[in-house]
Amino acid sequence: MSLKSIKVSFTIITVLLVGILLFVWSGLFNIAANEKHWDITTSFLEFVRDSSISTRSKNIPVPDLTGRDRITRATANYAAMCAQCHLAPGVESSELFEGLYPQPPVFNKLENIARQPNEIFWIIKNGLKMTGMPAWGIYNSDEQIWDLVALISSLNKIKPEQYTKLVDAGEHTHGKEAGHQEETHPHKSVEPKSGNSHNHGNHKH
Repeated sequence: MSLKSIKVSFTIITVLLVGILLFVWSGLFNIAANEKHWDITTSFLEFVRDSSISTRSKNIPVPDLTGRDRITRATANYAAMCAQCHLAPGVESSELFEGLYPQPPVFNKLENIARQPNEIFWIIKNGLKMTGMPAWGIYNSDEQIWDLVALISSLNKIKPEQYTKLVDAGEHTHGKEAGHQEETHPHKSVEPKSGNSHNHGNHKH
């Protein structure tokens, strides 16, 4: 490569970097949750996210997730921790689900979960930056998280009435095994309502 070509390449790279910095500094990029990313931005962020999850979860051993007890133990915790965003059988929408971007996956409506169990485990335990997904490993033991993985993988096979019975029979236990002192209370008080109606006139955020 000639000296002239090197100078031209250096100039182009410098101009691009300066342009990017000016764009960021100007505040023109809209970070509002109700403004969707450009397609190229979405593709880039999804590539970064998926590569990171795959790299960090590939060596996590997956236990036996077939036991019915796992689903029984996990359903009440799912109702308290997850259903507001990811919804549940019989739950059509929620304020959090509608307001989040990117919008969370609705597990009970997916025919097949795209991610492997070890990837789901890693996501639940560590959370995801800039998505609203918390790091639930702070308040849950690994065993409790594996219970949630088992439930999520089977949620599309659970009917609304079965889900409701499991929630009513369970209690909110997350935080107990992870060393946190947290009050145990029924989940049915925090489960999202089915449908899309909200009494916004009396609803305080």
